[in-house]
Amino acid sequence: MAAFKEHVNIATIATGVVVITLYSSNFLTLYQTLIALFIGIMGGILPDIDSDNSKPLQGIFKIFSIIVPLLVLLSFFHVMPVLKTILLWILFALLLRITLFRFFLHLTHHRGIFHSIPMAILVGELILLFAYYIAKANLKVAVIYGFILSFGFIIHLLLDEIYSVDAFGVKIKKSFGTALKLYDKHNFTGTLTLYFLIILIYFFLPNINTMIIKLFYTISDIKLI
Repeated sequence: MAAFKEHVNIATIATGVVVITLYSSNFLTLYQTLIALFIGIMGGILPDIDSDNSKPLQGIFKIFSIIVPLLVLLSFFHVMPVLKTILLWILFALLLRITLFRFFLHLTHHRGIFHSIPMAILVGELILLFAYYIAKANLKVAVIYGFILSFGFIIHLLLDEIYSVDAFGVKIKKSFGTALKLYDKHNFTGTLTLYFLIILIYFFLPNINTMIIKLFYTISDIKLI
């Protein structure tokens, strides 16, 4: 299994090649290219969110537990004293951090359903929906953001599988096949739910077929030398 630092480095290089190609092909502005690179790197560490000692998991929940209560309380800022708002923010942040974090760890196990190809597809769909409907990005950019997140996710899975093979000792480790998979044999319900969500969300996506074809055509035309 690759280390956190290696996942970040490889995701940065792999997604960097793709986003620079898209930028040079006028698919993205410089600002959008930087966002796409960040999204790709996040995709490269996202599968390890199911690890109890996961750095990305800890980071995500820390940010989530701080930002969400703050956004909610800011809507009441004009009717509550400043000190009371700050105290409530700290209290809710701590409670959310403890309860939600432990609940998530209780439901998941490492190399489970989060470490799978369908999960890569699902997170790509979700970021596409967010970018298009909430962030109001145009369709081309939204599709690229979704693709880049899924791409970084897949890179993570591939790297884990590569590390599962000991080429010098000519042997395969027990972890082989637990990352780049289409289902989780230990979580049949979770697997069905995942595929159901992929199909359900697909019907809410804008018409992306033509844009995906153009995107793949551009990437396939990459000249490395």
